[in-house]
Amino acid sequence: MSFILNKKKLVFISVILLIIDIISKRIVSSFMEVKESIEIIDNIFYLTYARNEGVAFSFLEGNRVFIIIMSLVVIGIIIYYLRVNKINFGEEIGFGLVIGGALGNLIDRVMYGYVIDFIDIYIFGYDYPIFNIADIGVVIGVIVIIISSFKKRGDLNAVDSR
Repeated sequence: MSFILNKKKLVFISVILLIIDIISKRIVSSFMEVKESIEIIDNIFYLTYARNEGVAFSFLEGNRVFIIIMSLVVIGIIIYYLRVNKINFGEEIGFGLVIGGALGNLIDRVMYGYVIDFIDIYIFGYDYPIFNIADIGVVIGVIVIIISSFKKRGDLNAVDSR
């Protein structure tokens, strides 16, 4: 695991995202009741406290052990990938966001049996599934990884993962 500690940006981003995610979830769960909703921007943005026992869109609801195992497998695959491949600056940031987000939701699943979600968006009459900071990190991280992976591998910004 020492190879990953050499990736200071990746570790820094993961830890910062994880801290923000944990703090935001604790604030919501401490000051709101489940299913309580607070309007922030009229008809667009609400804080709504929800408990998600599945993954995205409540898929696999009630399969806590399977979801935990799959989360650990995905994190393991990412760590293996980082160990055997050179990654560029963007990929390092993207993987940092994905790992931090995955850990944030994994901690919830292990501790509570569900993930605390609270960001509730309505756009053009569509009520998007409620999500959290960890989810934002994972989605943005995957987008950054995809965009960055199109860069030539011989890029001068490549970071040795080993």
